[in-house]
Parts: sequence; C-alpha cells; structure tokens
Amino acid sequence: MQRGAIVRMTTKTVKPSSSYSLKLPEEVRERFEGTVSSFWIEGSPLLLQLSSYIRSEGSQLEAEPRLKDRIAQDPGNWRIWSNKLFLSSKIEQATGERTDETGMVWLHTYLVWPHLTIYVTISGPASIAETMENWAIRAINSLTLTTQ
Repeated sequence: MQRGAIVRMTTKTVKPSSSYSLKLPEEVRERFEGTVSSFWIEGSPLLLQLSSYIRSEGSQLEAEPRLKDRIAQDPGNWRIWSNKLFLSSKIEQATGERTDETGMVWLHTYLVWPHLTIYVTISGPASIAETMENWAIRAINSLTLTTQ
C-alpha cells in the first residue's frame, strides 16, 4: 500500500429500530435482544450497545437529567464530557464515562430529539473507547433518523 493512501472500510447499514439506522463496519457482529442492540467485532474489546425510546405525546426529558439519573444508579468515579460524542449540534446530548473495577471504560450517552431518545453505551479499554475515531463512535456519527 502506498504511504498516505486512504483506506476505505466496507460498511453495512443496520436499522436497530424503525426510528433510525447507522453504518457499521462489515465485520461487526450484532445481536438484538428486546429493545437493546449490541455490536462488536470478534477479537476486539470494544462493544457498542443501543436502545431507543419513542415519545408520542408530552414533553421529552432532556439528556442531562437522563444522564444524572443514570449516574445515580451506579455511583462511582464519573467524568462528564464537555465535548460531544455525536458531532451534530442539532440535537441535545449528554455523555459521561465511568471506569469500572477492571479498568474498563463505559461511555454513556443520551441523544435526544423531540420524539426520540437513543441511549448509547460504548465499553472497552480507555485507549480505544475514548478515541473519537473508533468504529463505534464513527457508527454513532453515521446515525440517520428514519422517522421525524
């Protein structure tokens, strides 16, 4: 391969719910259990999990209170991110990370639109999970709503 050559990753489009789709690397494995979708690559320590909630009436709970409720369920050493996981500035979002007793980092993000909330969990070693270029974060940034 030539130095500086652009490597294109083959992707597939996955629709974890009727509300949205995202692009994942072709080699990603997937499992759908109820409202939770899990994605991983064999031999890689990174895991992406998604669940979503559709709001049909009433006002939507914002991302920050949702994250605070999540933190209250699992107290420990949390770090709230000031930067965005999902690069679109058009939606409300909040991200926090916690390192468990084994040294695994768990990123928790709430992406909130007026009609939909997507709860994102990414787990793995800090050196991978916190990198904005990992396949899971790139997949989140490919997210497209299918219902408005």
